[in-house]
Amino acid sequence: EAAGEQGEFEAMYKALFDNAAEWSHQETSQREAFFGYAEELGLDMDRFEQVYDDPATLERIEQSAADAEALGVTSTPTFFLDGERLEPTRVEDLTDPLDAALEG
Repeated sequence: EAAGEQGEFEAMYKALFDNAAEWSHQETSQREAFFGYAEELGLDMDRFEQVYDDPATLERIEQSAADAEALGVTSTPTFFLDGERLEPTRVEDLTDPLDAALEG
């Protein structure tokens, strides 16, 4: 969220996924790691911290988690097409329904 405010959402989520083994499944704050990734991306760190610490940011994250839970999302990635959950086990399980939706 804080990186997205600076137009770097994609770069930050890539950094988070690339480094997930370092920070995920921890029971302590990973603030230092997240700020390190933001710094590596060259973000304005004062602005990043302001958005990171803003209660509205936490509200958006909590709402997103609640929405995911309501939809039965338990892991990422989870795919939906026209409101129907897809459970792909191979690439074609994604591409075939997408192609059909585009043609229909």
